[in-house]
This record gives sequence, structure tokens and C-alpha cells, in this order.
Amino acid sequence: MAPSQARGAHGRIDPGRYRDVDPEPTRKSPAPSPAPAAGPRDLTISAMTAADWPAVARIYAAGVAGGDATFEHAVPSWEQWSSARVLDPRLVARESGEVLGWAALSLTSARAVYRGVAEVSVYVDPAFARRGIGRALLQALVEDSERAGFWTLTAGVFPENEASIALHERCGFELVGVRRRVGQMRDGRWRDVALYERRSAVVGAG
Repeated sequence: MAPSQARGAHGRIDPGRYRDVDPEPTRKSPAPSPAPAAGPRDLTISAMTAADWPAVARIYAAGVAGGDATFEHAVPSWEQWSSARVLDPRLVARESGEVLGWAALSLTSARAVYRGVAEVSVYVDPAFARRGIGRALLQALVEDSERAGFWTLTAGVFPENEASIALHERCGFELVGVRRRVGQMRDGRWRDVALYERRSAVVGAG
């Protein structure tokens, strides 16, 4: 959730009321706001291949280690990961050839009635956070998913992961509920999961 900034208004001081106050006080310039992180200069979004797996696995491992991205406690093999994901779309974000993030879909059900519903995964290298990479990936994933015929995308997010919540909300996902204490971490903690959905206005709109 993006932080908000409040701006105060400076009023003139009545010299008749406060005699010891200069009627034209020197006004200090407000402290400058922190500069936003610079965005990637030549970011490209492309299809993921098996050759990208070492970088994808490294970024996934950073998310696992952070503790607020997934219930998983270890990175699977390429074969395990691939078999659990939709073949297309699978995306990576690159800058100067280096993979900085990835995004993919997983089917939520094997039933034909839910064939157009998938869960999103978006991971960004922590060293390149706050540069718009996650948003670029998720927006591209949404567009590619619609071309592939998906009408609803879902996301399960730990409520503590405010950056992920803000990302999904900026990309049109809406909170539909919270699953209370639905999963247990390896350290014994029970975690809530906030459920987000995005319904396509293009696929299945008729």
C-alpha cells in the first residue's frame, strides 16, 4: 500500500496578537522527499525458457528466504516447477540480458468449468525492488493471459506483504476475502492469506 504524503499550509502570523513574533517570519523550505528508486533503463519482458531456470530459481530462493512470499521452504527442480505451471504465459524481465524477475500462472482446478482461472506468481530480485519491474511483469502477464483465454486471475498474498498487495491492487486485483490461519509455516506460525482476484473485461465478457 503506497504511503501517502500530507502537506501542511503555512499561514501568516498576526503581529498584533503575538507581539514578539516577526510579522514576516523567515520560512524554511520543506525537506525534500526521498527520491524514488531509478527505474530500469532497458527492461524487456520475454518468454521464459529452461535456460532461464538458474536465475529464476535464485530469485525464487530469495523470496522463500524472505518469509513473506510463499509457504514453500525450498526451491523445486525445474521439472517440478514447470509441471505445476501453465506453459504459456511464463515471463521473465531482463535488463542488459540479466534476469531480474519472473511471472507465471498455475491452474486453480482441473475441472473444465474453471479452465480460464489461474493463480499468479510474481517474483523480483530483491536487489532491484521498487523499480517497477513487478508491475511490468504483472501487467504483461495479465495481457498475455487474456490472449491465452484466461478470464480470472487470482493471487494469495500474506497480509504482511504490503508491497505485493500494493502491486496487485495497482494492476486491477480486488480483495475478495481472507483465509484465516489457513497454513502453517515450518517454524510453527499459522498464517492468514488474503485472496485477490482480477476479472477480465475482455475474455468472457459477453
